Amino acid sequence: MIRLLFLLHRYLGIALGFLLLLWCLSGAVMMYVHYPEMDNGERLRTLVPLDLQECCILPGASVMAQFSMDAVVVEMLDQATPVLRFQESGFTLMTWDLRRGVPLRGIEMQTANGIAGGAARASGLMLEETPPEIVVSDQWTVSGSYNSHRPFYLFNTLDKSRTELYVSSRTGEVVLVTTGSERFWNYFGAVVHWLYPTVLRQHPILWSQVVIWLSLAGVFLTLTGLYVGVRQLRHRPEGRSSPYAGVTLWHHYTGLLSGVMALLWVGSGFLSMNPWGLLEGEGSATEARALQGRGLDPSDVFGALRRLPDFPFQPSTVRLELYNTAGSLVIATSSADGASARFDAATYLPSPLSEDDLRRLALTMLPEVSTVQTTMLETGDAYYYEHHATPEFPVFRAIADDDEQRRYYLDPVTGQLLAKVDNEAKLYRWLFAGMHRADFIPILRERPLWDIVVLLMLAVVTVLCGTGTYLGFRHLKS
Repeated sequence: MIRLLFLLHRYLGIALGFLLLLWCLSGAVMMYVHYPEMDNGERLRTLVPLDLQECCILPGASVMAQFSMDAVVVEMLDQATPVLRFQESGFTLMTWDLRRGVPLRGIEMQTANGIAGGAARASGLMLEETPPEIVVSDQWTVSGSYNSHRPFYLFNTLDKSRTELYVSSRTGEVVLVTTGSERFWNYFGAVVHWLYPTVLRQHPILWSQVVIWLSLAGVFLTLTGLYVGVRQLRHRPEGRSSPYAGVTLWHHYTGLLSGVMALLWVGSGFLSMNPWGLLEGEGSATEARALQGRGLDPSDVFGALRRLPDFPFQPSTVRLELYNTAGSLVIATSSADGASARFDAATYLPSPLSEDDLRRLALTMLPEVSTVQTTMLETGDAYYYEHHATPEFPVFRAIADDDEQRRYYLDPVTGQLLAKVDNEAKLYRWLFAGMHRADFIPILRERPLWDIVVLLMLAVVTVLCGTGTYLGFRHLKS
């Protein structure tokens, strides 16, 4: 049996050692460079200020009634064209040209030039004069979340960062902005760490299974290594700290020192894929619908929009969003710097939310719960905190007073639900994020202490994987 475990560890190491070494090195890169994706704040910075003069030719209520929408967004397509976007769960269902009063069925290259030019200028950039490349899918847009926008117009800019902008040919939205530095380092970071090359990632089911089974094999490799390492320590020759010498000695020592950490990293990476639905939560759709109170009524939306030129938005406003909260239609404004405000859609008067209002909204969202514990957070807690992406603060937290103690995080300005944490999400937080990022306690979520601790652990595990890889190749050559 012992002989079998030795052989299993040796040959799994030969097969997987180099991959684990790459996971260590790419993990260090990912501490400082995240995979390119566009959050709400970045998208706002690509928009130009609203210009609703001589506007607007609205769609009729019958046109709106064709869509099951939960929000209507007003923003500029380019510097001259305000548009309506009918949205469901953040996805654009249709875009309506408010100048011409027609739906946009697709974006021509000339229009895309204007969109990209406005986005570039809003970000302090200038476009190259060469025509954009038409891209169906590439390394940075391989995810299925981009399917509703394909193909893209890919624009290059003249800045030193070699920034590129992706414009959707379906909706005209700028859906991604990348820099040369991001693209370069991600080939050594997330692309390696997530096994994310386009040739594999474009097949989601195959990619998922490859990552799951390789991670599971890595778990067996580290488990057998821990057993063998401890056993050999107990059976070492008298007067020696280890039965090994040379590179094998380094592998033995670093395995004893960091084998548990390697196991936690590989195991949590396995759990990050939510294999076979182990940590699949219930989602927040039910609460979001309860928070809205009812679906958008096309006639209410039409009534709120027909006086748009009279709306008292600030010159810096780049977006208006209409949505229901507790059955009442409201309008939220957003500026490029992320500042927002809330208005009553019927009167166009400011309608800020107090903490009592937010508490009532939380109870409306949770009709089966009689009480909630509420707090206005200025900084993160154990489940809503900064790690690469910056969450919105302040945030209103409501904890349901029930057995599950579900947590809900609301935007204190708009009243919209930002995040939900149920039991499965809590498990995912600790079994994946806690172990993979080594941030179990608040002090370890503070930088630069977190960087120092994680880099030291990574250094030892890297030596472990590096020596194991060397020994595996040496055995193959012998």
